[in-house]
Amino acid sequence: MTEKSRLPEQIASHTYLAGPTHLARRQREETMHEPEVKRPVMATHKLQRAVTIPQLDPSTAWNTFAQRQAQLRRARAQPQHYTKLVPRTYVQTGMRATSGRLKTVRPLPRSNRSAIPVRSGRRTAKHGVLHKLLSIFAIGIVLLLAMNFVFASNALRIEQVHIVGIHNHALMQNIQRMGMQGQNIFLINIAALTKQMQAYPLVASATLSKQWPNQITVTIVERTPVLLWQTKQGTYSVDGQGEVIAASSETTGVDHTMTVVDTRSEGKTSSIHPGSRLNAADIAFAHDVFTRLPQLTGITMFKLHYDEATSASGDATYTVESPEGWLAYLGGHRIATRWRIG
Repeated sequence: MTEKSRLPEQIASHTYLAGPTHLARRQREETMHEPEVKRPVMATHKLQRAVTIPQLDPSTAWNTFAQRQAQLRRARAQPQHYTKLVPRTYVQTGMRATSGRLKTVRPLPRSNRSAIPVRSGRRTAKHGVLHKLLSIFAIGIVLLLAMNFVFASNALRIEQVHIVGIHNHALMQNIQRMGMQGQNIFLINIAALTKQMQAYPLVASATLSKQWPNQITVTIVERTPVLLWQTKQGTYSVDGQGEVIAASSETTGVDHTMTVVDTRSEGKTSSIHPGSRLNAADIAFAHDVFTRLPQLTGITMFKLHYDEATSASGDATYTVESPEGWLAYLGGHRIATRWRIG
């Protein structure tokens, strides 16, 4: 900063002569010590002000101003020393630098990250550990209570089982005895129960679904019998895929179903029981005979026998027996091309 130029002041001195007032005062003082003497009155007159200006050289002030200007130019001519700006460190700002060489900075202790100074770090650490332990303990208690409610509460135990699609009374009883009621809806094994239901010969498919919070819906699709298969052990209902469904007495809706009489030996028919499977081609051929024979001959009452294999191919043969006693020998499902009536 440059100082303001200060020029030598030009002081004007003013000298005033004694005026009438001072003259009167002096006269009064003199008269106090002297006897009264009558003096002639003097005429008053005015005194002029005398102004004196000191004799100073104006070049002195100019020389001082010139010296200051020369000093300022010399200062500007010298090399300037600027302060190098350095980015604040991570410790000071808590943020990494956006430019320059970035160095790996170790994270500061937790106590130093806070803007508020900590009086005692040891006390803070103890408080933090205790707080964590209490939090873990509280969370554990909440989880135990939740698990106890989920797995032991009666509100989530199955009270009703809805069974849809079943017309067989025996199958209905079997499903009801599977013990689904009273189980926890979260713990019940849907896959195992579905597999167990599909194992029944009467069941074509089974589906179980949960109805929250305490109900189960069971949807059953029963097998449809297309004919009856009579053996020396008993008569069974059979579906279109050759699956032996159940005994005819346990199958509903088979009062008008046609019957195939299996006349083979007991050793070959002993394997036929509910859950076993017959040849689907034989079932399809027998069903075709029951459908087309009345259309061709007009005969509606007849029996269809399934006999021992007599052909070279090893296929069993079918024989049609009318109520009048005549027989029609048919080949198996592979070689039967026409019917022979004798």
